[in-house]
Amino acid sequence: MKPRQRHRPTLAAALTTLVLAVAAPSVQPQPRQPRVRPPAQIDCPRDHLTLYGGKVMSYRRGLGRTLIRIRTDWNTGETVAIRHPGSDDPARWFLLEGGPFVAADWSRIEERKGRLRKGMRAAAWVCDDGRNPVVDWQPPRAG
Repeated sequence: MKPRQRHRPTLAAALTTLVLAVAAPSVQPQPRQPRVRPPAQIDCPRDHLTLYGGKVMSYRRGLGRTLIRIRTDWNTGETVAIRHPGSDDPARWFLLEGGPFVAADWSRIEERKGRLRKGMRAAAWVCDDGRNPVVDWQPPRAG
């Protein structure tokens, strides 16, 4: 009876295994974030549209222009500017929770004229063709 031989990998085979293990580490699939559908009021083609959604860090509404700085949910800082020449009213480019923004909604987003309520979130939809962004306000929930 012959003694059983053990299979020994060659040095080349062992090195190949080591190189592959180091060069191609195990990759865990990342959970996919669902795509956010733009509100129906936005007519910019989707391949030219960007969403900056997150917490509003600053808000300045004045004659001719409103500036909104957002700390996005993707941890970037973005500033959007809405032009409204000769007016201090950007409401035409505002939505509230996906619906039309009406005069009574100012009190839901501002403590007083030009002063935003604390904890406000917004989704700014920006088209790359130079038109004004559309801002969908998301007031904090009570309680």
